[in-house]
Order: sequence, then structure tokens, then C-alpha cells
Amino acid sequence: MKRTITAIDIGTTSISTIVAERQKDGGIRILGIGQSPTFGMRRGMVADIEDVTNSLKRSVKEAAKSSGISIRSAVIGIGGTHINTFSTRGVVAISRADGEISEEDVRRVNQAAENFIPKNPNREIVHIIPREYKIDSEGGIKDPVGMNGIRLEVDAIIVDGSKSATQSVVKCVKAAGIEIEDLVFSSLASAEAVLSRRQKELGVMLLDIGGGTSDFSVWEEGRLIHAGIFPVGGLHITQDLAVRLQTHIDVAEQVKIRYGHSIPDTLSKKEMVQFADFVEGPEGIDTTGSFSRRDVAEVVEARLKDVFELSAKELKKIDKAGLLPAGVVLIGGASRIPGIMELAKHELRLPIEIGSRVNLPTLEDKELQDLLFTYPVALGLVAWQINKTSGSERFFYNPALSGYTSTVKNWLRMFLP
Repeated sequence: MKRTITAIDIGTTSISTIVAERQKDGGIRILGIGQSPTFGMRRGMVADIEDVTNSLKRSVKEAAKSSGISIRSAVIGIGGTHINTFSTRGVVAISRADGEISEEDVRRVNQAAENFIPKNPNREIVHIIPREYKIDSEGGIKDPVGMNGIRLEVDAIIVDGSKSATQSVVKCVKAAGIEIEDLVFSSLASAEAVLSRRQKELGVMLLDIGGGTSDFSVWEEGRLIHAGIFPVGGLHITQDLAVRLQTHIDVAEQVKIRYGHSIPDTLSKKEMVQFADFVEGPEGIDTTGSFSRRDVAEVVEARLKDVFELSAKELKKIDKAGLLPAGVVLIGGASRIPGIMELAKHELRLPIEIGSRVNLPTLEDKELQDLLFTYPVALGLVAWQINKTSGSERFFYNPALSGYTSTVKNWLRMFLP
């Protein structure tokens, strides 16, 4: 079994690379981290292959330098507003004469679920995720192998993306000299790292407010029931602040980080901050003047409300508005903005918590929390790859992605507890 794992999260605002090592005692040690600003991405999609490739190379080079390991292959997180999810089903006759269900039967029924949907030459399947199996119309089965019956059915979720957008990511990774071990929808990777099994059983939404987009996934009874991406993220808050305060985008980012708040009513209109008191402006950037913290909070609140309103609409689509006992777990850079829990609770009418756990063994809690704020998807990709290769989970083959891998077969996890 390969002892080192490299995970690369290609985000709209930054590309993060983590190199981790499996220890002999089963634990995980982070060997190196690299992060580079992303150029050439728009809303999670590649707009300029050369720019993204160069950004990717810088991130990988930094991680390789800090870890002392030459990086040749990696598991890649994929996102962007082109990603869609929808339901499908498959049905097959059980092949053995004695009616016992084998792993081959499970593979065939999952393949039947893929074949059930109309073929679209412009779309590429990223994951087929079984939610429930039925044996002779009896449902609620998570793992049918070894059971007996005549007919096997599966209710599954398809995660697919634009073929051109997916292939553009693949081209960038290969142009950077990296072989792809797996392509993983970023929201599923984050959930793998952050959510506990109990939360997934009770019912929970994971909301990752990233730079250019926000990813979400919804879980119940241990199964994924919905997932997707919103075209709104922390970068939009920064852009709005730059316009509202009539200042440079870099200054607006500093304002957001240092003075951002989600609840304007908690701040006085008279609380003013001078730009010159905390910003040493680069040459040519005006840092004169002042701003009201309440004005900043109004901008932050408006954008975060957009994210939560979109989240509420998605929960309403699946009849789970206000009905997730484990509530909503927030991660991503914007989750650190003061007051965000109160705002989210008011808008979503659910329990809210900031994600702080990572399902990786033996890392110190403080180290995990620091890494989680900055690298939630990359850590999730590490957790995904560990679970995928541990032998404790079953996998099924997805031929749609077989052409993207060279040294490792692209077996996709069935995503059952």
C-alpha cells in the first residue's frame, strides 16, 4: 500500500497541495503543504489553461519542497458551478442460482444505474453514489452482499460535470506533470473529513463557503441525499467591499479579515476606522480616509444572506427545510467571520456549528483546526484516499473516468458507512 498521499484542491482563489504519510501505527502525519494564488479560474472552472497550470505548479513545488518528496501523482478535488447532482436507479437479476448476492451483482446494478440515464455527450460522470439497495422490493439496505433474493435494485445519486470543464482540469494537472489517482467532487471530500458518522445518520448539511463558490452536501441515515455548488463565495464579499469603500481589492480583503462582521445591528454607526491605521498601502494605492465598521458588516451580511438563502432553497427542494437534527456545519474561510453562526441560525432555522473535527487519526486538535480553516477540501481528499485504499470499504468501477488515470485504477467509493 502506498504510504504517501498527495491531495490537490484546485480552487477559484487558491490551489492547495497537501502531502501526508501513513504511519506504521495507522496514524497520519502531514509532511508538506503548498498553496498558491489561482490565476485563470472563474467560479471553479478553468478559464485559462496556462495560467491554472502555472498556479498548480507553484503549489505542488512548494509542497514538494516542504515535504522533501517528489510529487508525481495526486488525488484531485473538482468543483465549479458546472457540477450537477440528480437521482437515478438500476435493476438487475441476481446471477447466482442460489440467489446469494455477490459483489459482481452490486457492480452490475450500479452500472445499470448509470445506463438508466440519457447519455449526454457534453456531460461527464464524476461519481455514482448508491443511497439505498432493494432486494425483491424490500428497501433500506446499505450493503446487499451475502444476502439472498431474485432481483436487486439501487437508488443512487449521479454527480456529473461539464465534459469540457472536467477535461480542462485534467489537462492542467497533466500539464503540470501530475498523474491523476482520482477525481473527487470537493463537497464530498470535505464531508469525508469533517462530518461524523452520527451527524450523517441524524441528518446534516455541510456548507463550505470558499473563495469563488460555496459547496454543500446533505446527509441523512448515513447516505448522501443532495449536493451542489453556489456561485457565491468570500471573494464576492471582498469585491463588494472594494466598491462600497472605494478602495483597492487588497485593502478590501484586509478590511474583511480584520473588521468583518455578520450582524450590523451589533455595531455602532459611529465606530470608524482609518485606513492608514492598519494598512501600509503598496505604492500607488490610496489608503487615506476612513470607513464605518457597520457599513462593512452590512456588505458582509448581504452576501452571506445570499449563500444562506440559496442553501434554504436547496433544503426546501428535498423537503428538509428546518428538518435536519444535526443542523448545518460551516467550513471555509468565511466561516471565521464573527456573527456568522447567529446569522446562519436565523436564516436557516437550524442548529449551526463551525466545523472543527477532522477524521484523520493522530493529528493534534490545534493543528487540525488550523489546517481545516485553510485547507478543508485538501484534508478531505486525504481522508477520502485513506478510506478508499484501507480495504474496509467496497468500491465500484466507473468507466467514465478510466481514461484519466494511468498508474492507479479509478475505483470510486460507494459512499456507504
